[in-house]
Amino acid sequence: MAPLIEGDEVIGFLALGPKPFDNPYFSDDADLLATLANQSSVAIRNAQTHQRVVQLNEELQTILSTIESGVVAVGAKARITLFNRTAERLIGMATISAKGQRVEDLPPALARCLGGTLADGEPRSQVEFSLPDSAGQLVPLVCSTSALVTPSGQLVGAVAAVNDISHLKDLEHEKRRTERLASIEAIAAGLVHEIRNPLVAVKTFSQLLPTKYHDPEFRETFSRTAGREIRRIDDLLTRFRTLVAASSQSLESVDITDPIRHTVDFLRPQFDERQIRVRQVWDGVPRSILGNPAQLEQLFLNLCLNAMEAMGAGGELTLRVADLTEGGGTTLLVEVSDTGTGIPEELLAKIFDPFVSTKARGSGLGLAICRGVADAHRASLRARNNSERPGSTFTIEFPVPIAAPSPTTAT
Repeated sequence: MAPLIEGDEVIGFLALGPKPFDNPYFSDDADLLATLANQSSVAIRNAQTHQRVVQLNEELQTILSTIESGVVAVGAKARITLFNRTAERLIGMATISAKGQRVEDLPPALARCLGGTLADGEPRSQVEFSLPDSAGQLVPLVCSTSALVTPSGQLVGAVAAVNDISHLKDLEHEKRRTERLASIEAIAAGLVHEIRNPLVAVKTFSQLLPTKYHDPEFRETFSRTAGREIRRIDDLLTRFRTLVAASSQSLESVDITDPIRHTVDFLRPQFDERQIRVRQVWDGVPRSILGNPAQLEQLFLNLCLNAMEAMGAGGELTLRVADLTEGGGTTLLVEVSDTGTGIPEELLAKIFDPFVSTKARGSGLGLAICRGVADAHRASLRARNNSERPGSTFTIEFPVPIAAPSPTTAT
């Protein structure tokens, strides 16, 4: 009898019966038995390992076929090695034909994420893009990638998880709709308040008109006051019309630096008069988005005017453009930063609400118009106070179209 040993573990025994005619076993027989035992133990262990690998592979395939995430893996040679059924549904490539294809054969946004991780080993997180489904409707997707490395740290591939975020987008749309309804309520209340004040003045004079009509000084004051208050109402309604009309304008391909430059040129005399230094920070490469040039100029004009009023004389205004798609993102970042007094902390959360203003005589519609323009461009607009210097920074992130854009209308 010879034990079957693998490592320090006994996994079986090899037993022999007596030889015919009761012939004895010699040392050569013992050596042969030991060799057979060693080989048998290796064969048994290999069989067990193979069975476990097959079992794990079956479990992995079951998991991959049932999860709601699309999973795509590429090897070190940038060839697709894994492509599950959900990826087939989301990306529109058949699983059988996808395996073995080059990473460049995937949709551009997904190919950039996987190719980038395969090149530098760095993960890409929550990269959003859209692909058409079988009916031709664009489906919003989000992708995250990770590097595949050996225990020794060698990069041998990359894997991407792709998820359908249509439900999240629907929730975002519903949230925006709810916020818009709340804004309408706030706008209505604000309009009533702002229009009532000049109307009270006009009403007071009109009530006195029958008794003081023959007083020349009264008629002159009445005429001057009524004209001023009517102009005030007209200006308020004009700004309100700008606020509500932002979402109905046509969009086209626009280099985002053009409206910024036009705004700076327009305000240059005021900057010079107040001795405000203007820094324009970008690399000179055209950065295109889907936008409306007139609305974008209104957006940057309002932000620059606010910054100028917050700084007074001798401040510094910084306008920065950064293409976040170069790092695997999907947005174009624009920052308008000043060295002024900053935003009161209690107003930061509602600074973009209509009729909220930090200025004594402000209408409170300037930043609300900026938010309306940003929403019309599907951009996010945020404000924060600077941490290491005085002033505040307004940040706008515009989505960058994956394909060449064609004129459309915002909804």
